[in-house]
Parts: sequence; C-alpha cells; structure tokens
Amino acid sequence: KSGGGGKKKKSEEGRRGGYENVLEDEDEEDDWSEDETEEEFDHICSLERAAYTTLYLLQELHSSSADVSAMTTTPKKRATQSDGDDNDGSNNNNNNIANNGSNNLPSLSDFSSNDNTSLNGVVLEKSRFLAKLAPRIRRLESDTAKCLVSTLEELLVRVRTLMEDDHDANEEGQGGSDNTTVYDNNKQQRKSQHDDLLLMIGHCLRGLALLGKGADAESAFARVAIMPIIRSKLSMGKLDEGGSRGECAGLFFLLDGIANTISTIYGSILRSSESMFTNETGNGSKSSSSRMEVDLVTCGVWVPVATALMADPGIKMAIFSPGIANVLQANYSALDTFLSELASSLLLLQSPQEEVTQDEEEKTSIESGNFSHLYYRPTIQADAIERAQTRLYAHPTTVEFSKRWNLPIYYQLRFAEFCKRLDKAIEGVCREGWTADVFTGDAKDGKKISDTFGYELPFFFELYDILLSMWKPDVYLRPLTHRFLRGAMQVIGRVLAFVKDGADGKIQFGGTEESEGETDLSETSVTIPAYSWNERVEDVAVVAWELTILETCLTHDYLDYVANTVCPNDKESRQSTHNSSLELEEIRSLASEVLVECSQEFSPLVSNSWYTLIVDRLTKQCCIPLTAVKGVAATYRMTNRPPPTQASPFVASILRPLKEFDTTFSSRTPPQIGDEWKQKIIGAVSSKYSIAVEDLIATVKRTEEALKSRKTRKMMAGGMSDGEKVKLQLLLDYRQYKKDVEELGLESDNIEGLVKLNQLTSEAESLLPK
Repeated sequence: KSGGGGKKKKSEEGRRGGYENVLEDEDEEDDWSEDETEEEFDHICSLERAAYTTLYLLQELHSSSADVSAMTTTPKKRATQSDGDDNDGSNNNNNNIANNGSNNLPSLSDFSSNDNTSLNGVVLEKSRFLAKLAPRIRRLESDTAKCLVSTLEELLVRVRTLMEDDHDANEEGQGGSDNTTVYDNNKQQRKSQHDDLLLMIGHCLRGLALLGKGADAESAFARVAIMPIIRSKLSMGKLDEGGSRGECAGLFFLLDGIANTISTIYGSILRSSESMFTNETGNGSKSSSSRMEVDLVTCGVWVPVATALMADPGIKMAIFSPGIANVLQANYSALDTFLSELASSLLLLQSPQEEVTQDEEEKTSIESGNFSHLYYRPTIQADAIERAQTRLYAHPTTVEFSKRWNLPIYYQLRFAEFCKRLDKAIEGVCREGWTADVFTGDAKDGKKISDTFGYELPFFFELYDILLSMWKPDVYLRPLTHRFLRGAMQVIGRVLAFVKDGADGKIQFGGTEESEGETDLSETSVTIPAYSWNERVEDVAVVAWELTILETCLTHDYLDYVANTVCPNDKESRQSTHNSSLELEEIRSLASEVLVECSQEFSPLVSNSWYTLIVDRLTKQCCIPLTAVKGVAATYRMTNRPPPTQASPFVASILRPLKEFDTTFSSRTPPQIGDEWKQKIIGAVSSKYSIAVEDLIATVKRTEEALKSRKTRKMMAGGMSDGEKVKLQLLLDYRQYKKDVEELGLESDNIEGLVKLNQLTSEAESLLPK
C-alpha cells in the first residue's frame, strides 16, 4: 500500500511539476545516449587498433617469408680458417653454444648475434611460428575488414537518416518563440550527432586503409550512400523532363540535383576523406599521380554515377546515341560540365555562411558541455580540388565513359549542315549574281557582321556566319577542336576554289536552268542573261575587297574568337578545359599558325583580281576612244578651219572609266595594291595613245610632202597649214590627257607613254599663241 501511495504521490507531484520531471527524463536519456556513444567510440577505436595489429602481423609474416626465401636462394658463405686448431676450437665453441641453448631460448627479434648458424635458426623458428599463425592472421584480417565495412555501412545509413530528418525539420519551420527554442536545441543535438558519426566514419576509413581495403570502403560508400540517391533520381521520365521524348532536356538538372544531394548529405565525409588520405611526396608537396588509399570522390561517387548512366540500355541510348546533333551536343555539354565541376561541387562548402554558423554553434556547445566542435574539420584548398579533379579525369571509368560518345559522327552531322548552307549560297549566287540575298542566319547577326567587319555581299555574310557557328556554345565540342578547325579551312578552301574558277571564266552566272522533278518554276526561272562575272570590273573589285576583309578577319578577329572559345581567359571556364596555362597557350599558337597559313591563299587571288582582271578590263575601256585620234587629221584637212584652241572632245572620255571606277572603289582598294594598278592602266593606255599619235604625225608629214611636191599647198587663215593645225591639236590633246592623269594622283614623268607623247607633240609648242 505504501508503495502504491508513493506512486500516487509521485504522480500528483508530476502533474504539478510535470515540466521539471520531463526535463529530468530528457537529461537521463541524454546521459544514456552519451554512454552509448562512448561505447560505440570504444568499439570503433578497437576495430582500428585491430587493423593496426593485423597490419603489423601481416608485415611480420611477409618479412619472415622474405628472409627465408633469401636464405634458401642465396646461402651465406662460411669463412674458412687456415689453421686446423682454430677450426677445432670453433667447433668446440659451437657445441658449447648448442648446449647452452637448451636452457636459454633465443629471442625471435634478437639478431645481434654474429653467429650465422644461430641467426638462421632464429629466423627459421620465427618463420615456422608465423606460418602456424598465418591462417589465424588471415582470418583476423578478413574479420576485421568485414566488421569495419559493416560498421561503415551502418554509420552511412545513420548519416543519411540524420540529414533527412534535419531537412524535414527545416521545411516545417517554427511557429513561435517556444518552438524556436526547441528547434534550435534539436538542431544543435543533430549537429553534435553528425560530428560524432563523422569521427567514427573516419576511424573506419583509416582502419580499412591500414588493411589495404580502400576499395572495400569505396564500394560500401558507393553501394550504401550513392546508389540510393542515383536510383531515386535517375529515370527516363526525369531525363526527358521539360522537353519532348528523347531530347534529354532534363539531363543537366538531373545531374545537378544528384551532385547537390550528395554534397548536402555526404559532403562532410568526402571532405574529411579527401584531407585524410591525400598523398604527400618526400618534399612535402602533394602528389596526384599515385592512387589514394581511399578515394571516395572518384570511386565512391563518380564511378557509380557513370556506371548507372552506361548500364541502363534505354538511358545509354538516349544520352550517347540520340541521332540528333543538337541533342548529342547538349548531352555531352551537360555531362562534361558535371564532370569538370564534380570535385568542386562535392568538396566545397555549400554556403559561405556555414563558417559563421559554426562559430555561433561553438559558443552554444561550450555552454552546454558539448565539445564536438573541437573535432578536426578539414579545410579544402584549391590545390586539393585540382588534384581530385585530376584523379577523376585519369580514372579508367572516365576513359571508358568518353569512348561511349560517337563524336566523329556528331562532327559529320554538323559539317554536313555547314556544307549544305554553303552549297545553297553558291547556287543562289550562280543563279542571281553576287548581290543575291543568300544569307540564312539571324538578321541581327548579319547586321553585326556588316557593321563590325564591313562585309557587303550577302554571300560573305553567310560564309562568315558559317565559320562563326562552328565555335558557338551549342555546336562546339572541345575534343573536336582539331576537326572544327580543319572544317573551317575546308569551307574557306571551297569558297576560294569557287572564286578562282569564276575569275578564270569557268563559271557563268545567270542563264537558264532546267527544273528537276516537281521543282517550283519560280525557283528555276532566271531574269538575267548568262555572263561571266570576271568581265565586270565592279564584281571583281567587290569580291576582291570581300576576300581582303576575310583575310584580315582570319588572322585577327576570327583567330581571337576561336582562341577564346578553345582557350578561355576566365578561370571558371578554364576549369573545364582540362589543360594547364602552358598547354592553352600552345593551343592558341597552333590555331594561329593554321589560320595564318590559310590566309596566305587570299593574296594571290586579290592580286590577280586587281593587277590582271581589273587592269585588263579598264585598259580596254579606256582605249576605245583612242580610235578618234585618226579623225583629227580629217578635221583640218582642206576644211579651212581656224587653228584649235582646246582639246578634242574624245580626250576627256579616255580616262573616264578609270576615274569613275577609282571614285567608286578608292575606299575599297586593298592596302597591298596601292596605286600600282592605275599606273599599269595609264601606262598601257598612254603607250597605245603615243603609237596612235606617232602614226598620225607620220601620215600628216607624208601628206604635206606630197602636196608640197605638187605645189598645191595653200596657206590658210593665220598663215598655218593643215598639218600644223593637226600638230597643234595633238599638243592640246596631250596636255589635257596629262592633266587627267595627274588628277588621278600619278606623276606623269614616270609614265613612259606620256614621256613619248611629250616628245611627239613638243614641235607644236611654237605654234601656240603668245
């Protein structure tokens, strides 16, 4: 009864002061939890010590086996004594030692004795002893590794559960001040539990590393921690989320979600492992060449992710072999970005405010008697992330993963698109001439090309837009850099061949075309007659100017565009290039050499266009008025006309085609051409002009001689004969022609034809009125 009354009394006291009793119960639970945690720590620490012991026994076993092998393969030579008495004495000493050995057993670790027989005996005895223990040592190794792996798996599950509870608590939020206090207490408790779990996981990882079972730790981490996340997020539905079936529109967000989830739940474990097992060379520098004892980032995270993507037939087909160039490029870019940023996304802290939060929690922990904040927390620097990223790229799974991409087929699809655009542009130009509107790109891009570089013909808009599109982010793939660069050179070579054939007269524009099949007649009907564009100096000059611009762009703007794509300057983009700074500079230099070499093919075409085509066509046009030189004599022969006072009308039309052409294209003349082309034209025209004048003067002289012999010559007005009038007219024509030449910016003294004209007409200077 008294017991029952006591219970009733306690119940009443509990109802009156229930809150105090609840706090006391919670304190008792915390004490019990702390005791349980200490037992777990002792158990896991004992497992690590067992790993140390097993490692020592294994080393002793291997060392003993090596010593026995050395003794049996290379026996030591015994020293021979020259004195027989000495040999007898040594035998007696050996017998005494053998007799004394029956009472005093030699130590298994004592090798200080100089007697070879005794030493070999100790080694053999030790090897026999360890050989008997070998099965137990192996069993101890196996059991210890199994216990460590099972404990690690259990701890990883508890970490995931703890982080999921913390995530759920954060989503629920707090409704008042009391709830906020409870929430903060629970959060601090979960933080303390997480630190304890992290410390215990570190013991397990070190124990497995001591036993050389790092692969088991990586496998357990991948199986227990990573694969559940991958299975929950990777599916065909999520892969195509946000797009049509087969487009893999959700791949980027799927991979980003996997990386963020792993970093949130297991980021602290990955950082601890990375700092714990980082290799160091003898000079204290970090080494990334040798494999880490436990590499969770590579083998624990990346390998299961890559394996999951390659294992499922449907997902593998959708990602690696979509058959559509745009989809394959987007998939490759998403996975390449994921892989290039994997080390940093896993090892860096999620938020810079986390350090500030830790400082606040440390103060609270000290007040509550919790010193988990004193646990070691690794600091991951940039060099550690770089080493982890290097291991990711060097792993065989990454190599196998890269082989899954059929990148040559992707390039062929893209190059076929470029060639199709170029072929259509060439067909349009052949049908309608150089001014045909064949640009199929974005209007904004076309305006930018025109305003920035000065292109005039739509054909060259299309060409330069094709060259730029090869390096756009939604087309270019870094492993195909050499192919895209070669493709650009092939496109340029195709255009140069087209221009050269046209300049040689092998291609005609306009004309009639036969429609094929059910082609629309409006597309094949041509309103312009057939012609060779090399006969039109305007077309030749415009094309030569466009080639000059293209040559300049290839060695300057286009080179910078390609180099910035292949070798980006910003640090964030350089992380995905997988190259060092020296390698990037070498790539830039190689691209420059290729483009400069390609640009050298432009100069011969431009020079031929100006020095041959334009010079020949303009020379012919300028020489047409020279046929009027013969008519000067007929103007004054027996016409009784007064002496001339101005140049003949045809003189002004001699250089008119050249003047008009020069006015139109003076700002579009290539710098390397200069005024040499004008000198060639004027020199040729002046030479023909001087020949015509010379012939005319000779004719006039023969006429005057004939008339004089017949004594029929009559003096005209002013006392000037017909022949003198002709000579005076030729002098006035020469002076006007010389003036026209000087207006073109050329010096007449350097032109042979003008010098000859001056000599031919100088006789008439005396006939000029004073």
